[in-house]
Amino acid sequence: MTATPSLVLRGGESVLRFAGGPVTLHRADKEHHIPLAAISFVHAEGTSVAIVLTASGANEPTIYRVTDVSEAGALAFAEAVTAALPEDPAPDGAELVTTRAPRAPEPPRTRRRTAAAAAAVPLVALGAFLALNTSRGAYAVVFWLVAAAAAAGGLLAYRTRPRS
Repeated sequence: MTATPSLVLRGGESVLRFAGGPVTLHRADKEHHIPLAAISFVHAEGTSVAIVLTASGANEPTIYRVTDVSEAGALAFAEAVTAALPEDPAPDGAELVTTRAPRAPEPPRTRRRTAAAAAAVPLVALGAFLALNTSRGAYAVVFWLVAAAAAAGGLLAYRTRPRS
């Protein structure tokens, strides 16, 4: 069994994701999770992708369309999803699709500023103490060089941390 690559298509305010399981369509107002069994076929035409759901009887099939994507991306996405479709799809795909409101954006993080101020105030005080109360100003220079190196290392560690 081969692993299915994770594919992401961005078009306008829509984002399509496929990683071997259900196709996820993120829009500004809704988020749709479309199981593979609900999909009749996926059609790429130029810079758009259409996901056509299965429909029973006289019902019109539901179509989810994403436009303004790259042509190569649209073709690769359609081929990957089509290859993963089950041989026995559900009779009415619209019933299997789950829709929910998108997650609210995260609030701004003011803790960073508070932590930076909490670290900066004692550092400045210690640097001023070293500069004014020692006979050598070199101690203050060495202190600030070490503090700058520690801050740079902390920033690099923060930026390269694994994200979940």
